[in-house]
Amino acid sequence: MDWLTIIGFVLIVEGLMPLLFPKQWHNYVQKLALEPLSTIRIVGGVLFVLGSLLLVFR
Repeated sequence: MDWLTIIGFVLIVEGLMPLLFPKQWHNYVQKLALEPLSTIRIVGGVLFVLGSLLLVFR
């Protein structure tokens, strides 16, 4: 699988929530904006590491 395919899948998955549940997604984004930056950074780091591990050990 090439990188453009992978990015395409990510965009599809990321677009599902605002497409199917726009109100809930909007509420989620508003709550996320109130979180401290350190919390958002930690969550982003964990997701990055998990994604990297999935790609390495597939």
